[in-house]
Amino acid sequence: MAIQEHLWEFPHAMQLKIMGAADAPLEEALIEILSTHLDDFEATAHLTCKPSSKGTFVSYTAQVVMRHRDQVEAIYKALNECPHVKMTI
Repeated sequence: MAIQEHLWEFPHAMQLKIMGAADAPLEEALIEILSTHLDDFEATAHLTCKPSSKGTFVSYTAQVVMRHRDQVEAIYKALNECPHVKMTI
């Protein structure tokens, strides 16, 4: 993912939407990825979960503040490489 930095203002508050299978260890993977790349990430305060209507999938919303372009790119790269993540918005 190439970020066009001139379109962003940093620091940049945003929501990440991450979806995956309900039976996968997605929450643990997200906490590890986001804690690695964000100094101020705290799962209990910044991460919420919502199951799908049939309970097959789960959607997480992470409230984050990105500090620079490289951080955005690193987080999306790590999320895309995670086998438990099916989709990131």
